[in-house]
Amino acid sequence: MGIAMQQQKILFVIPPYYNYNSYSDKSITTQLPSFTIPYGVLSIAAYVKKHSHYDLLFNVLDLNLKTFEIIQTCSDISKGIRDLLNNVVSDFKPDIVAISALFNSCYDYIEIITSTMKSIKPDALIVIGGGLATNLFSELMNSFEDIDGACYGEGELPFCQLIEAPNKVEYLESNSSWITRNSLKTGRVPQTNLLVDLDEIPFFDYDLIDLKSYASRSLDKRYASMSKTEMSIHTSRGCPFDCVFCANGKVHGKKVRYMSVDKVINEVAQMIQQYSIDVLLIEDDHFLSNKNRAKIILQEIFKFGIKVEFPNGIAVYAIDEEIGGLLKKAGVTTISLAIESGSDYVLRYIIKKPLVVKMIKPAVIFLMQNGIDVHAFIVTGLPGETDIHREETRQMLFDVGFDWVKIFIAIPIAGSRLYDICKAKGYLTNDSYSNFVATKCVINTPDIDAEKLEKDVYLMNLDINFVNNFNVRNRNYEKAIIYFGNIAERYPNHAFAHYALAVSYQGIGNNEEIVEYHKNKFAELTKADETWKTYAMHFGLL
Repeated sequence: MGIAMQQQKILFVIPPYYNYNSYSDKSITTQLPSFTIPYGVLSIAAYVKKHSHYDLLFNVLDLNLKTFEIIQTCSDISKGIRDLLNNVVSDFKPDIVAISALFNSCYDYIEIITSTMKSIKPDALIVIGGGLATNLFSELMNSFEDIDGACYGEGELPFCQLIEAPNKVEYLESNSSWITRNSLKTGRVPQTNLLVDLDEIPFFDYDLIDLKSYASRSLDKRYASMSKTEMSIHTSRGCPFDCVFCANGKVHGKKVRYMSVDKVINEVAQMIQQYSIDVLLIEDDHFLSNKNRAKIILQEIFKFGIKVEFPNGIAVYAIDEEIGGLLKKAGVTTISLAIESGSDYVLRYIIKKPLVVKMIKPAVIFLMQNGIDVHAFIVTGLPGETDIHREETRQMLFDVGFDWVKIFIAIPIAGSRLYDICKAKGYLTNDSYSNFVATKCVINTPDIDAEKLEKDVYLMNLDINFVNNFNVRNRNYEKAIIYFGNIAERYPNHAFAHYALAVSYQGIGNNEEIVEYHKNKFAELTKADETWKTYAMHFGLL
């Protein structure tokens, strides 16, 4: 008779990365925000399950999903989160609580999570990992007394070793991939323990999450109302570049490690067989870093007949006629390009990105010739960037023409060069990490007025995406209506969405009733809301 395996219960907690405390009635959408599958947590769980000698029981609590539900019914968000944590911990009784915190904006929730956990289950070991732990470990360990250890870098190997350790507290103190209060006092330098062979990670147990709650990230909004299953895959880890705003290199390293092509294809086949996925989200930092490998993967994925998207964007400089055709063949209908700026000076000297502006238009043409909608990612508000550079970006966007443009204000993510520059030069307007989001400017420099920049960025968004929309200018009214309709559905009181819908339906003709509805809605919103009125007057729409 065999000896029964000892059981260990592990509760993974993902803190909210939205600043829910700043939500107003106007900013809450009519739909669930787009959340990312907790890929890192699922990867760690799969790897540890395969290599551990214990009988492991996992539970995944994504507070992003739950907190959005809480704010619909509870005025006190903190109390709602505590009550939820109380119920989960009391029921599950975890031996280890593992917090996976990716972004600065998670920081303000750590106290609620750790203190509640410890009060209910005092003997539980509480550890934290992810980008926040890697880049702000000193602040975390010094500020939150209930955290027992912070993982530096990727978590598969360190967490597996923690599970296997007979004395977990001693292991945390002795292993260089973990930071404790004692290791901070002794000055021990933390080290990453990266998984070299990504093929060692088994297929994930997606039953740990509700997949349907993560089905709204795809870019192609023509299918927004359809019931679909989206699943993510990271076919590689690491990025050789050093973009000023990125901190991923601290977690995953600069050297790119690849999942084998066979492993990638087998993973996708299993996703289709077990979960009937409709959309595959390839979330690599740099999918085209090895173009030959990328071509093979795209050719193989074509055989599955599913849609493919790249939510993190792909490198512009690597796109050519062949890549454009293979992307279309693989099922890509909409794609984002990680452009960041339309200024060669900003790209070269501030961001340090291997891209020049003259590469952008040919890449867009290659994609659009294959019937692929093209979106652009823009990041502005970087130290050293001026109004002239931002005008160069606006002009590039107008000249090249994109189906949609997402303009982000630079976030000084801990671990990035941007964060280090802002800290060293005193550029940060406040120390509240909850304000480190892409719609707020927390950087003041001689060239950046934070309050003015926020207004300018929103005006650029309204200009490029609504008032001078590329598809409207080119009389692609049907396509424009899909984009504007999606905005109006998510934000019913978005005045410019109604203005643009009125213009688009008028362009098609024979839609007098619909045109009149959206015109009236625009007039109603600009009359009732002084902000919308000011924006409308700025563009001469009233």
